[in-house]
Amino acid sequence: MKYQINIPGSKSYTNRAFFLASLCEEKVQIKNALISDDTKAMTECLKILKTKRAHYNLNARLSGTTIRFILALSCLVPGEKIIYGKESLNRRPIKELVEGLQQLGAKIEYQNHEGYPPLKIISSVLVPGTVRIRGTISSQYISALLMVAPLVGKVTIQVTGDQISKPYIDMTIDTMEKFEVKVINQNYKKYIVPGNQKYQAKEYQVEGDFSSAGYFFAIAALNKLTITLKNLNPYSKQADIKFLKILEEMGNKIKKGKNQITIFGKGVKPVDVDMKDYPDQVQTLSVLCAFAKGVSKIKGVKSLRIKETERVQALQKELSKMGIKTLATKDTLTIYGGSPHGTVIETYNDHRMAMAFAVASCKIPGIIIKNPEVVSKTFPSFWDEFKKIKKPYEN
Repeated sequence: MKYQINIPGSKSYTNRAFFLASLCEEKVQIKNALISDDTKAMTECLKILKTKRAHYNLNARLSGTTIRFILALSCLVPGEKIIYGKESLNRRPIKELVEGLQQLGAKIEYQNHEGYPPLKIISSVLVPGTVRIRGTISSQYISALLMVAPLVGKVTIQVTGDQISKPYIDMTIDTMEKFEVKVINQNYKKYIVPGNQKYQAKEYQVEGDFSSAGYFFAIAALNKLTITLKNLNPYSKQADIKFLKILEEMGNKIKKGKNQITIFGKGVKPVDVDMKDYPDQVQTLSVLCAFAKGVSKIKGVKSLRIKETERVQALQKELSKMGIKTLATKDTLTIYGGSPHGTVIETYNDHRMAMAFAVASCKIPGIIIKNPEVVSKTFPSFWDEFKKIKKPYEN
């Protein structure tokens, strides 16, 4: 049986497009934008910053991109700005970005704990110059600095250490170029945004989201199904398109079409991979590895420890409840595949936990996902699309 799944617009591209469109003088039409909790957080903050007032309260909810991008923009808006999110977002680090903005003259104060939101911003001007920042914590810090740079003048970003999540930097630069701003990328070690540039566009088309597509690619592989996923650019710069390579290495077949990709599922095998450039697929792959007979090793997982939840620990706990042994170091997760059984899955208010373990529920009975509505953060229509797939054990 063949299935067709509709993939929504990319969250990463939508939030970048909304952000840059707000910096244009003329109105920009954003097509195929994702409407979700994260993108609503972004648009609400942008709307507030468009109003002239003495005090701004900016609630990023649970959106990491929103709090990082809006922090950078707030440094250029007159008035006192308070930026915060829900409890788990306020536990995610932001110190490197704060220090980067301070190098350009920003005045930022921590409201509770140093290095973490909430934050108070009292500056309204940044000055051109060079920022030195570590690339090993979050690519979102670099993206935030890049996107506000044209409002500042010539800005050079000098990266120390390795640049993680490079495809997300590529997506930022790609979106900026669609809005007619050039960035010089010197091998992810230095980024130069020349002065005298301004954002402009009449319309922007958001491509489909490979992060969202990954769950259905995984379902196809695990259950040996043929699934066509609509609204996907087969040549996308999105990080999570790399997940397809892993599935191919497992023996699955991929066919690229016009604005769609079809996967012919053939099963799963143990893998040894480095996912530091596309960590959002680690949870999905971990679930597949639980069913792969043998030992799988996933490297590059340390950035998962500062996401919506401590994702490595959360994965280990839930896989253990399914009878699957795991071992972890700071940057690796080893999974001993076998015969998982059903259990009640805690989602830890993390949308990716819910969707990743939904993959398992297509293969075995007894998987109950708690708090399933958390998918609204990035994929509100997930469960509607999921219902299109017939579970093999129900045949």
